Amino acid sequence: MASKKYLWIPAFLLLFTVGMTGGYFYFSKKFPSPPDRIGAKETEEKIGRAIEDMFTLRIYYPAGGRLQMEERKAQRKTPQMTVAEAVISEFLKGPVNVSVSEIPKDAKLIGLYKGDDGMLYVDLSDEFRRNFGGDAAAEFLLLRGLYESLISNVYDITDVKILIEGREMESLGGHLYLSYPLKDMVSSASARFPEQLGAAGETPGPTGDKESKFNFR
Repeated sequence: MASKKYLWIPAFLLLFTVGMTGGYFYFSKKFPSPPDRIGAKETEEKIGRAIEDMFTLRIYYPAGGRLQMEERKAQRKTPQMTVAEAVISEFLKGPVNVSVSEIPKDAKLIGLYKGDDGMLYVDLSDEFRRNFGGDAAAEFLLLRGLYESLISNVYDITDVKILIEGREMESLGGHLYLSYPLKDMVSSASARFPEQLGAAGETPGPTGDKESKFNFR
């Protein structure tokens, strides 16, 4: 009789456990816990610091017969050569705000070197030359856009020299001499293409003997 008397205890404990478990899930869904304000605040602070650590890259793309500036974000404490690499990579991707890119398709950055005089040597794959099919104005805008993008974002360079597969090339499309650094070349050629300056918007450089030095035709 005594054993039968206490048979209800396990059953009671089982029902109690089931009831407590069910109640927990019911009330946790009906009355969810308040958000972790401390965790949310820490997350907001981390996002804020990440935004403060970013700075804006200004990339000048040839688009629609002129230069068009678009902005990209990069880490503020990035070494300058890494900034230059990021600028060129973004430039070669082409603009996002136009339907057709005028950047030579499949062109890639092979290497990047800086001389003691501040000259930045940009070594590009042959696709940059081979897949360019524009006229003189398009060639000017392509080279001007690359030059302006680098000079505007990389503060410790004085000029830019383009190499193709590690070699000097006479020209991309037969219109402008590529064997010279870009600074004087694009400044001189600006006199021929004042309407194409667009976002870069600088005053055309000197003309005369210097112009014939940098221009094929």
